[in-house]
Amino acid sequence: MAVSLAGYALLFPDSPRAVDFLLCILIYSALNVAGPLFEAILVYGTREGRPDYGQGRAIVSLAFVIANLVGGAILGAFGPDWVLVYLVATALLATIAPLFTQQGARQAIAKRTVISTFRDGFALYRIDGVFIFIMAAALIQATHGAYYAFASNIWIAQGIGGGHIGALWATGVGAEILLLLVSSRLLGAMTPQTLLWIGGLGALVRWLMAGFVLPVEAVYLQQTLHAATFAVTHIATMRFLQASLPDDKLPLAYAVNGALVFGPIMAVTSIVAGFAYDAFAPGGIEAQSRLYWIMLPVAVGGLVLTHMARPVAAHPAAADT
Repeated sequence: MAVSLAGYALLFPDSPRAVDFLLCILIYSALNVAGPLFEAILVYGTREGRPDYGQGRAIVSLAFVIANLVGGAILGAFGPDWVLVYLVATALLATIAPLFTQQGARQAIAKRTVISTFRDGFALYRIDGVFIFIMAAALIQATHGAYYAFASNIWIAQGIGGGHIGALWATGVGAEILLLLVSSRLLGAMTPQTLLWIGGLGALVRWLMAGFVLPVEAVYLQQTLHAATFAVTHIATMRFLQASLPDDKLPLAYAVNGALVFGPIMAVTSIVAGFAYDAFAPGGIEAQSRLYWIMLPVAVGGLVLTHMARPVAAHPAAADT
């Protein structure tokens, strides 16, 4: 988080674009390192079930909603330069926050050498059925590549204002929060494979809808599918890892899952979306919106692998996830 803070602080409004590009690589690389480590600590902290994992993850998502609402309000009222000030301030808060983490939670992350981390991490994928399931989940999650990179651009091109844009991002995560809060009761009896089917089918519906120019009311409705495409897919992954691996392997599994599978595949879909956006942009908003349809074959690939994955019964401890 300190690296991300430094990167945001150096993103001056009039700095050269090449410098901005390198700083953004630095920022997002650091954030993608922090994410899986945080996931492992969250699982450790919720292992007793008070709150359960879904409720703990909902608190995280609530913070995301608040951040987007505030960011959208700042963008609408003061412009993009003040969004940068906001990013610096929130990154500073996130840098300080881990200092207050209890020592027990820090010990959830076992210390390893770089070589042993890669060796043990790749060994996890040799366990029967693990790699194909994680790849299926990764493809479904990677369909968010175009959304994360260009949703705001497309909404702006549709004439949707900054306040609405912040609220649209918040709506997606709000639906995610509601699902996470009731996940143990609503989804507790479902296997990880069933949950992955729900996430993949939700992705097909969501990105098919997003490819059309919709009125803002319909966009709000479409955003609620984030509960399926992200939240259900994420819960499926967590449950699968908990059911398939011993407890001492889970922190490494979360880190490897994020760093070696989700990162590269999401990067590929984001890059493809970037080239497609450049190609579609001259055609206006209707052509730009079709950017989302490029994600449909990725979702289909995820569903094919889901069909090939072996069923795994939910581990009793995973029912609280």
